[in-house]
Amino acid sequence: MAKGSKPKSDQVADEQPPSVEEDLYQILGVQSDATLETIKTAYKKNALKHHPDKVGEDARDEAHAKFQKIALAYAVLSDKRRRNMYDRTGSTDEVLGEDGDFDWMDFYREQLSAMLDTRAVSDFQKKYQGSDEEKKDLLAAYEANEGDLDGIYESVMLSNVLDDDERFRAIIDQAIVDGEVKEYAQYTEESEDKRQKRVKRAQKEAREAEKLSKKLENDKKKKAAKASKASAGNEDDLLALINKRQQQRGQGFLAHIEEKYGQPNGKKRGPPDEPSEEAFAAVGARKSKDGKSKSKKAKA
Repeated sequence: MAKGSKPKSDQVADEQPPSVEEDLYQILGVQSDATLETIKTAYKKNALKHHPDKVGEDARDEAHAKFQKIALAYAVLSDKRRRNMYDRTGSTDEVLGEDGDFDWMDFYREQLSAMLDTRAVSDFQKKYQGSDEEKKDLLAAYEANEGDLDGIYESVMLSNVLDDDERFRAIIDQAIVDGEVKEYAQYTEESEDKRQKRVKRAQKEAREAEKLSKKLENDKKKKAAKASKASAGNEDDLLALINKRQQQRGQGFLAHIEEKYGQPNGKKRGPPDEPSEEAFAAVGARKSKDGKSKSKKAKA
């Protein structure tokens, strides 16, 4: 059983992977010899169905725990080395304990985010809807729910009453004619009142989904604006720091020049190419002496 399940998906899983006693292949609904492609498809189907942000508030806690198990099963079975070890030991704790490179938190966050990626879901939806796999899932759900369309829509992933009702009915009707499935009274004799209630629920959910989508988009824009403002502030701080350091370096350079060319008694020398005061005095004395010698010679 998963440990520490939380009511909202923005509260991520525990830092440690959940302890899972169930068979990982059964969690994804695949055989033990399933190909990697089959495992990936099964994971997407289960993850979309049980993602915490795709169910009602009352079912979110259960979906969160279920999603952790699905993510863990995929983490093990999608990796050849981890899958081989699991097949030998049957223990997820031992498998992940031996894999020092595996970071559960990073992996779990990535899976939560990926299943909310509109483009990724849309691409998968295009491949799935209208495929033989969807038809198989639909007829299996029809049999399992004995023709109850409410249960069918809850079972078939990415299904929508507003978009798929006519298409689903055509598939089921043809399957009944061909003898692929049994004819259930819950399906053939469904009242118009029950059908309209299902449509109204779907319309309400669609409005709520649109409202949530707009809220998420607005939140995203606010975060982006806040991040941009923070970035501008950081740039100003950086420029101020650079200017301060440049001033300090300039002062340090001047201090170095002053120390290098200053006198021990505190007097400062001029620039390095300017003669010192002693040099001026010596030159003056020499000129005076030379002047006196010239005067004596002239008198003689």
